[in-house]
Amino acid sequence: MIDIKILVIKDLLTISGARYASVTPRSLIIEGTDFTQATEVLINDLSSPEFMIVSEHQIIAQVPSPEVNKVLRKVAVLSEKPSPDRKSLLAFGIGPTMKGLQGLERLVQLFVKLLLQTPGSDRFEPGLGGGLYALIGKTFSGDTAKAIQAAAVSSLNRTRDQIIAIQARNTRLPNDEKLLTATVDAVGYNDAITTLMMRILVTAVSGRQAVANLTF
Repeated sequence: MIDIKILVIKDLLTISGARYASVTPRSLIIEGTDFTQATEVLINDLSSPEFMIVSEHQIIAQVPSPEVNKVLRKVAVLSEKPSPDRKSLLAFGIGPTMKGLQGLERLVQLFVKLLLQTPGSDRFEPGLGGGLYALIGKTFSGDTAKAIQAAAVSSLNRTRDQIIAIQARNTRLPNDEKLLTATVDAVGYNDAITTLMMRILVTAVSGRQAVANLTF
């Protein structure tokens, strides 16, 4: 089956280490595997303006100008070539052309859409929805962080159960589009800036996995 694409999934290539190179502009030497498949390098969540694939195991990537004098917190090398043995990174976006979506990307898009959906918003299926979006701006009593984290996990569990129940009625779905399970890999709430952060691991029946990082 095919849906309209509103998100992008890129595979995370394995990184074994990173160090600063003695070159100008400021750059990183990144070590890992399958780097000949690399299409993008993220440094502290920003795209490197330029990178060079030295070999299958090494990349030299320019540090984005806003991060030149900052602490190196995160490095990711991404590939647009899917592999059943790698985790993936999710990002929302609509391209200049309408593109169909299928496979693992379709499953993850379905999961995230239903996770955010507020129960009652669909007149035909009023019970559907994880209700995560409704947590934004909601007032919690007591320990705010623990209450919001628990509510977020409950939303994910409700979404997982709903999708599995819906898909059980459709025997023609390919295994990449059929949900096996979904778990919260990490969840945190920053009360000072009222921000909820969730890292979700979505697993298809085929065994492929995707990581969805959500921040509200």
